[in-house]
Amino acid sequence: MQTAIKHFTGQQVEEAFALAKAEQRPLLIDFWADDCKGCQRMDAVTYEDEQVRDYLEEHYVLVMFNLKEVTKAFATKYLTRALIWAPTFLVYTPDGSVLREATGYLPPHQFLAELTIGRALLAMRRGKAADGLSLLNGLITDALHPALHQEVLYWLGVAAFFAEGKSFDALVPYWRELRQTYPDSLWAERADTFPG
Repeated sequence: MQTAIKHFTGQQVEEAFALAKAEQRPLLIDFWADDCKGCQRMDAVTYEDEQVRDYLEEHYVLVMFNLKEVTKAFATKYLTRALIWAPTFLVYTPDGSVLREATGYLPPHQFLAELTIGRALLAMRRGKAADGLSLLNGLITDALHPALHQEVLYWLGVAAFFAEGKSFDALVPYWRELRQTYPDSLWAERADTFPG
């Protein structure tokens, strides 16, 4: 990859995880390939976006990992399944657990949404549901990204549930909106746990 954005390489992954742990930031690995058109577009468009650069530098530790350099030892330690397409993005907790995955070229606005969802999930995992709720509330982009909006509504419900002391009543408005707005979606099916 030719991007000028600050990043570690695949050979520096342990150093990257050490930094993520020291700074308590999520770690993003961008698995790329030499002949990958989506990877080239990420490099030319998404990583050149100033907002993306600033967001990554402030909130993430970034590793750019060439797929041909993935070793069996790395795969055993950090991958939960085989990677079949590039680019693939995995968001990890500082201790190396996978939090989120996205595959394929992501334009800047979608990439930022994926990164924000990753941060929100990490906040919830750390028991800071109110922080996750705050991050997710900034992502309501239903007109621009209906598919992401469905997922955000789902996670908003989860975050509200925990932020309000495991209150089912806090979850219901988000999941109700999800089920009413996107009744045939996968996320609405997942939220189908209470009467309409």
